[in-house]
Amino acid sequence: MDFRKDFFDDLLIGIVTILTYTQTKYNYMNLSQKLLYLGSKKQNTIFSASIVLAVTFGLSALLGFLRSRFLYAQFYSCCAVELDAYNAAFRIPDLIFKLLVSGALSASFIPVFSSYLHKDEAKAYSIASTVINLLLIAFVSISFFVLIFAHPLSAMVAPGFSLEQISLMANLTRILLVAQIFFLISNFLTGMLQVHQVFIIPSLSPIVYNISIIASILLLAPSFGIYGVVIGAVVGAMFHLVIQIPLAKSLGFRYSLQIDPSLDGVKEIVRLMIPRTISIGLGEIENTVSLFFASTLAAGSLSLLNLAVQLMSLPSRIFGTTIGQASLPILSKNIARNELDLFRNTVRKVLAQSLFIAIPITTLILIHRVALIRIAFGAKEFPWSATLLTAKTLAYLTPAIISQAIIQILVRSFYALHNTKTPLQVSFFSLLVNVVSSFFFITYTDLGIVGLAISISLGNVVQCIGLFYMFITIVDGQGWRQAYFNYSKIALASLGMGIVSWASLQVLDLFVLDTSKTMSLIFLTSISVLIGVSSFLALSRFLKIDEYYDYIKYFRRLKGFIFR
Repeated sequence: MDFRKDFFDDLLIGIVTILTYTQTKYNYMNLSQKLLYLGSKKQNTIFSASIVLAVTFGLSALLGFLRSRFLYAQFYSCCAVELDAYNAAFRIPDLIFKLLVSGALSASFIPVFSSYLHKDEAKAYSIASTVINLLLIAFVSISFFVLIFAHPLSAMVAPGFSLEQISLMANLTRILLVAQIFFLISNFLTGMLQVHQVFIIPSLSPIVYNISIIASILLLAPSFGIYGVVIGAVVGAMFHLVIQIPLAKSLGFRYSLQIDPSLDGVKEIVRLMIPRTISIGLGEIENTVSLFFASTLAAGSLSLLNLAVQLMSLPSRIFGTTIGQASLPILSKNIARNELDLFRNTVRKVLAQSLFIAIPITTLILIHRVALIRIAFGAKEFPWSATLLTAKTLAYLTPAIISQAIIQILVRSFYALHNTKTPLQVSFFSLLVNVVSSFFFITYTDLGIVGLAISISLGNVVQCIGLFYMFITIVDGQGWRQAYFNYSKIALASLGMGIVSWASLQVLDLFVLDTSKTMSLIFLTSISVLIGVSSFLALSRFLKIDEYYDYIKYFRRLKGFIFR
């Protein structure tokens, strides 16, 4: 299947029906039926699924920034120590979750479940129930260990914390383990729905999660402090699961308590899962290293690093992770059908589509980093010095944005090939780069969290280059000259856009607007971004970038559908 063919036929089913659901046929449905009807519509192309994911991830990201703004306004000035402990408390539960669930889900479960679903649906769901039950047993067993030894484990990963911070971090860690149980089941439902090429309802789950935390900051934090926020996270995780259950049942999934490790599909998942789990473990070591060193710095440093990483992760999450998630089921289907040429061409084109968005957005983030920090997090309780340090840290994280956009796609391309060893080998080498550089910058320089940002970027760039080289070597060594030429044209257009956007920013800042006021700052940033984007589109047309014409065609068809 040509992943661009009939793009809007699928996209309009997935998104535009949300805007037009008041049509006659919906009048005879109740609210739950309408939601189930809209949520169960399939997105049959990578682009249609990517757009659905990008829109919902974007909404989730906006709520995430709002959540952080409220959280830091509530705690940074008065309770930076508690805020650091809160951010650190996610480390151990997230580590367990990613090792068990992420390792099994993206690399092994989705490709294997997809292959069985097209042959024997009942067996596919038996495999799903068995894997969920095995991982629940493993997760609960590990959680009991963490419950007992939460204090020494917290001291191990955050040695710079005071005894009071360690105790608080340990208590919060114990509560957050409950949330991971909900996430474990919920993420497998998400994987199954995505194999069915249904993306809308699963992608709404993070939005519900963020809304729950925001509500807890506003309603519970004044009375219960940081514990109220953690309770909101647990409730949000529960709703993350609950909203997906009706749709999963409607598509045929029936959960059972069976555990049958002898199933061939289960054995295949375990075989593929082991290298992926080790690879994720290496990545989580990188995150733990950042926490380890950040905990030795001044109070609040860890929280500021998290803010910068949150902004850095947004573009790669929206345009890298979303396209990666959307492409994995389709790429897996290509491999299952032995459509190798289509697989290769799809990977090249998906990379170009991702870079066409990721590179200019990275450029805009670099230019407007201070304004973005002020707009996103700059409440009165968030000091100017913290804004400047966060913006400086973000500047050194920008190379990781483009790298992550590429990594997310290439990693899933290897998974579609049932190859989890190659990403593991590359991850190990990038980990060494990150750890060594982090130790150097923290020990021998005064860069602080800026040094950690440089280390994160170095690790990501090394991983990106390594995966690219191995993909070309192992999968396809031909046909890349034209692809490189297209990628370079996107980079050139982004450079031109950056110059224009920076110049407009300077002019508006000096002669037109008073940026000491928030609304003026938002207006200035919006105008500068708009000028930059317009110049990028003009340069893309001048350079005849294929992706420019693709997007123009898609949005013209969308406009025609909406207004016809």
